Amino acid sequence: MKIQIKRILCYLLVITFLVSISGVQQVNAATKYYKMYVNYIDVGESDCVLIQSNGKSMLIDAGNNGGGDDIVDYLKDKKIKKLDYVICTHPHADHIGGMDDVIKTFDIGKVIAPAISNTTETYEDLLVAIKNKGLKITKPVVGTKYTIGKAKFTIIAPNSDDYGDNLNNYSVGLKLTNGKNSFIFIGDNETEAIGDILKNKIDLKADVYMCGHHGSDTSTTADLLKTVSPKYAVISVGKNSYGHPGTNTLSLLADNKITAYRTDENGTIVATSTGTKITFNATATKLTSNKDSSTSNKDTIVYITETGTKYHKSTCSMLIQSKIKTTLKKAKAKGYEPCKKCHPPE
Repeated sequence: MKIQIKRILCYLLVITFLVSISGVQQVNAATKYYKMYVNYIDVGESDCVLIQSNGKSMLIDAGNNGGGDDIVDYLKDKKIKKLDYVICTHPHADHIGGMDDVIKTFDIGKVIAPAISNTTETYEDLLVAIKNKGLKITKPVVGTKYTIGKAKFTIIAPNSDDYGDNLNNYSVGLKLTNGKNSFIFIGDNETEAIGDILKNKIDLKADVYMCGHHGSDTSTTADLLKTVSPKYAVISVGKNSYGHPGTNTLSLLADNKITAYRTDENGTIVATSTGTKITFNATATKLTSNKDSSTSNKDTIVYITETGTKYHKSTCSMLIQSKIKTTLKKAKAKGYEPCKKCHPPE
């Protein structure tokens, strides 16, 4: 009788052990994360980001005209054969310039682009490439969720179909999530559109923020940084006459103790996400707060006209008749006010 009881007890112990082991395995399986790579490709004063997760890939923008071959080579070096998603944030040449080359070269899954057109040859080349591949454009709808490998992303912009002729504000924005890590991309969205992003009730908190519009002061606002609350920021920027990245943006990053990386200082920047930790293959830039420097805006370039009272960005349509280069500090000292059409640095 005693032997039988011992056998029963041993049997119960074995069953309990097996159940506990099974439970541990389920927990481990449920919490297992996969590595994701976010490649902020150095394309000068333009944007191009490759995301890789568990054999799946996504490309956000493709730099300027003339840079398509370099992007194609980079993707081939990464053994990319298919891009499951291609996102054209908006139809400016510094974002879609090389996308026709990319589409011609690789198998493409879904093309996501805003319902706003441009009359440039660059934009026409993109449309032709899409048509010749038998692809269709998917309009971004805020709140729509997609899966990319073991990661996922949610569309956060554009939030309106009526931003006038400011193509930047139609930019596709998204939040990318891998396990507990998250990344925010806003394209070239500026102040008005950013305000709409903040109103759309989507959780924007993220570890990494890619500074909008190459670090422009009109695309990185205090409210946006407060809401996203990133640990890291990446600025895709090259030699330019626009004053990018803006001194106000750099100051905000400094004030919020955000570690920032720049492609003009590091070249291509790769962020590796394990699902719980993010590392960068880059050296952080030195940031200075406006609070610590009274001359922080002395080199920011703006433009004025011979008879006007406003200062502008280089690309502002108000500069058709005359265009005089100056600094933000000098323009303010002479009483010039920021143009409400092009929203230059303030």
